[in-house]
Amino acid sequence: MTRALDEKFFKQFIKDGEYYNITCLIRDDSNLMMCLRGSYVTIYYKSLQILRINKNGTFEVDKNYGINPNDYKGNWGLYFKDAKKAIDSHSQIEKLEKEVQQALVKENNCNSICNETDYFILDIEYTQSEFDGRFDALAVYWPKNKRKNGSNLRLAFVEVKAGGKAISGTAGVSAHYESVIKFMGNLKKDNNKEIFFKDLEDVIDQQRQLGLWKYENPHKITFSRTEKPQLIFVLVNYNPNSKLINDEIKNIGELVEKYKNEIPFETLFATSSFMGYGLYDSCMMSLEYVQKRLCRGNHEG
Repeated sequence: MTRALDEKFFKQFIKDGEYYNITCLIRDDSNLMMCLRGSYVTIYYKSLQILRINKNGTFEVDKNYGINPNDYKGNWGLYFKDAKKAIDSHSQIEKLEKEVQQALVKENNCNSICNETDYFILDIEYTQSEFDGRFDALAVYWPKNKRKNGSNLRLAFVEVKAGGKAISGTAGVSAHYESVIKFMGNLKKDNNKEIFFKDLEDVIDQQRQLGLWKYENPHKITFSRTEKPQLIFVLVNYNPNSKLINDEIKNIGELVEKYKNEIPFETLFATSSFMGYGLYDSCMMSLEYVQKRLCRGNHEG
């Protein structure tokens, strides 16, 4: 399923369009993120759907915490104010992970440091059923010192894991690692890779036309079809004294051997620049570094 909007639907979000006031509200509110979904647009607050706008002109919200947008008769400022309150009072199991996703968007796309980091978040809660993919976020790896050219950039899949319980299991680190291997394998079939990357390029182009990226740069963004994407794990509040990650790294090592070292992506673990959620190239730890560090720690223990 392609994510870029067709011309008629897209025009509803630009000047003089029916939903242009929504676009303006999102531009001015770093707590909101608009994601394009082809036949609909999803707006997120704290990584939860605060509003879905369908191509046919109808609206949808999550029944667990949503309020009816039709009651506001186009007063979107008031709607978002009330809808935020509803979400804030809603208790969800993965609250911390959702809030971290939103923090990644704010720091790397919207806040004052966004022009200094090396990544831009282009989508959250991304699913691609046709290619069997699901990611907490997709990002553009565009190092600050290479902004004079937007061609052949690398894509980054981002997975957020909060606390020790999220490290292992069917949705743990190594399980997600293997799911990305399968996703990349599906991209090799037919013309899937070109369809996937071309659609992401179109989405970015539309996002920038809507003014949803604070960083103004004239260069058109394209993705490399040959260079490996990145898989970035963001481990939040993981206890450094815990050994849970050790087994996951061991499982990943076994997967590397299983696929004969032909893993179609680079694996990284994000760390903070002191404290914060800005994603910096120099703060990324490679899989190999993490493996050696864990082995050294186990030996010393």
